[in-house]
Amino acid sequence: MGYHGKTISIGVVAAALIVAGCTNPDGTTNQPVTGAMIGGLTGAAAGQVIGGDTRATLIGGAIGAAAGGAIGAQMAAQERELRQSLAGTGADIRNTGSDLRVILPETVTFRTGSSVVDPAFRPSLRAVSESLQRYPNSTVRVIGHTDNVGTAAHNNQLSQDRALSVARQLIAYGARASRISVTGRGYYEPIATNTTAAGRAENRRVEIVIIPNS
Repeated sequence: MGYHGKTISIGVVAAALIVAGCTNPDGTTNQPVTGAMIGGLTGAAAGQVIGGDTRATLIGGAIGAAAGGAIGAQMAAQERELRQSLAGTGADIRNTGSDLRVILPETVTFRTGSSVVDPAFRPSLRAVSESLQRYPNSTVRVIGHTDNVGTAAHNNQLSQDRALSVARQLIAYGARASRISVTGRGYYEPIATNTTAAGRAENRRVEIVIIPNS
């Protein structure tokens, strides 16, 4: 019964810290703090299971918070670099708190119906590859997406081919192939409506998802 009380108390405090500490004054997410909070909760849970007492929980939480904070700071630094190097290219950078996503619209990456990377966009992929080399402690998923025009089989193949083309460019510019996996999702994961031309254009994309190693 006593342990349940301690666990609830720690959970309440942790939840309050997350709400208070993960938001900047302007309302944006403070990614290093988010990483520290997530790491702290994970470490605390591990400490409670392994040690079975509050002291072990607090030690585990401190270790987890330090590791999570370091990962969050690394992600924030890489995000800043990517935003600077890809400014004006049409690529979108998103930091979710658990990964970084470089979203490449079809309009700047490929010609219509093609899976060959447009030569004009290759310097942008070189910049992404160089960033991956500067921040080696992550795995990378390159994921292709399409709109819903055409058959499922055609879109699955096109999304796979486009993701593969992007991955090959990253590797050609020096990123380690063993870090990179490739997936084609076809039209099954839209981020906008497929009922308008603008929505379909948004859905035609390749995402480079950078996932920090814990």
